[in-house]
Amino acid sequence: MFQHTVWGICAATLLLWGCAKEEQTTAPPTGQAQEYTLRNLWVDTARGFALLDFERGDTVSAELRGTEQWDLWLPALSARSRSIDIFLNSGTFNPAGKTLGAVANVPYDQLATVPTAELRAEDTVAARRIISPSLGGDGLFVYDFQTHVLKPVPTKTLVLKTRTGKYVKVQFVSLYKDAPAQPNPYDLGYYTIRYTISTTPNFR
Repeated sequence: MFQHTVWGICAATLLLWGCAKEEQTTAPPTGQAQEYTLRNLWVDTARGFALLDFERGDTVSAELRGTEQWDLWLPALSARSRSIDIFLNSGTFNPAGKTLGAVANVPYDQLATVPTAELRAEDTVAARRIISPSLGGDGLFVYDFQTHVLKPVPTKTLVLKTRTGKYVKVQFVSLYKDAPAQPNPYDLGYYTIRYTISTTPNFR
């Protein structure tokens, strides 16, 4: 009888341990925001562009250019670059695209909710671009004439709605290799991008 009692206690203990372990590995609640950082994303200058998909958290093959399977067109950059043509895959730049976007005049860390009413499709007409290619402060980047460095505008955040209905806020941290505080102008072309993705428009 003692032996059966011991086995009963062991079985109960294993059962409880297994349940506790399963509970600890449960997926995050639906809608919980997840933050990621892409570091030193280099765009091949021979090809001239990269296609970034935030749901995968990576670039996709150039062969998917005509599909909905990406969110941002990132151009190759060099020390001579004086504009940054970033396009959304929203249906005008690429007819199959479904990504919507807007630029919010709120710093990344302070942006708690996507302004859903402002989300729209990209337009290739310069006056209607979601991300202006201008480096004079109208877009996401400015050119520093003293240091000859392209800098992200810290008070602006790109917000997106992906093809599956997820919401993303995006911060371009740096365009230079290893994202140093004082970049070498000739190390231009390495994107460091911080982003948060959520199944709801709320990031907190």
